[in-house]
Amino acid sequence: MKDLLLQFWRTRVPRERLVLAGGSALLVLALGFAYAWLPMQREVAQLRQALPQLRVQARQLQQDAQEVARLKAQPTVTREAGSLTLAVEQNALAMGLRERIESIAQQDAGHVRVLLPQVAFDAWIVWVGGLQASHGVRVESARIEATAAAGMVSVDAVLVGG
Repeated sequence: MKDLLLQFWRTRVPRERLVLAGGSALLVLALGFAYAWLPMQREVAQLRQALPQLRVQARQLQQDAQEVARLKAQPTVTREAGSLTLAVEQNALAMGLRERIESIAQQDAGHVRVLLPQVAFDAWIVWVGGLQASHGVRVESARIEATAAAGMVSVDAVLVGG
């Protein structure tokens, strides 16, 4: 193959060689432009378009990190044994969920395990949100499984006093 190309090149007159070399150079430039330069320029344009959104996300992440640090720095309220259970039970009674609770078991001074065999998911979320807002109680762990009834779940959760 190489010999054929060399033979082809040598049989050409100098003017034809000049035209072939110039055409080949133009072809290489056109291919480089089409397959290298244009895709890079498209990528640059896409990155420039995405940059403002990424900056907003970065600022939001920084604010979230500051909020986490602030919340971690807050002192924890120590509760005597039973007060967390009482707070959970009273809040459930006020929210109309007490009849849905199978058991409320004090694990230690700061942890309560709550079993709800069948409760509306929305009611569970509202109740936990109310506990957090009013008593600083948060969910440490939870196993939530859908039941046969639409919108109903089975909840086994460990709540921790805040």
